Amino acid sequence: MSLKITGGRKKGKSIDSPSGMKVRPTASKIRQALFNVLGGRVAEARVLDLFGGTGLMGIEALSRGAADLTTIEVERKLATNILNAFEKLAFENARVVQGDFREKIGELKGNKFDIIFADPPYDSPFAKMVINLVDKYELLSPNGLLIIEHNIDTRIPMPEKVSIKMTSERNYGQTCLSFFEIDTSKPRK
Repeated sequence: MSLKITGGRKKGKSIDSPSGMKVRPTASKIRQALFNVLGGRVAEARVLDLFGGTGLMGIEALSRGAADLTTIEVERKLATNILNAFEKLAFENARVVQGDFREKIGELKGNKFDIIFADPPYDSPFAKMVINLVDKYELLSPNGLLIIEHNIDTRIPMPEKVSIKMTSERNYGQTCLSFFEIDTSKPRK
């Protein structure tokens, strides 16, 4: 399967996605809508893409001017495919961390990301875990955004005692994008 980049300097270029993998790429209309919402925030942003899958969300960010990208992907074949896409598109400011996000995210402690995108499997408990781990390791920059893609019928349970709050949701057909920011009214742990 071939997927097209929808915007930025690499607009129209395509990347390959391995066939037979259980990958659910974010639809082009949703990608375009998200990056329209993000607007100028993408330029020079440090981006973290959890559950990389095809790598397309992070690649879209790089195409639109992100300063750098870290992608975490559990499946070795998909991680290799993402790395190949970075090379094909000549993105030197990108890296792939292959492994389970629950184990690998702690290795990022000390880094601050302006945009963190997570598209966990829809019927998994991972969305709440993402919020907990992003908060625990203080990965979100002071004005950063955590965006979680999920099914419109699923509500993300907010963990207790986190310094992150949901600020908005946007629905696109059966897909919902939930936006989170640091809750400045709560002191950090």
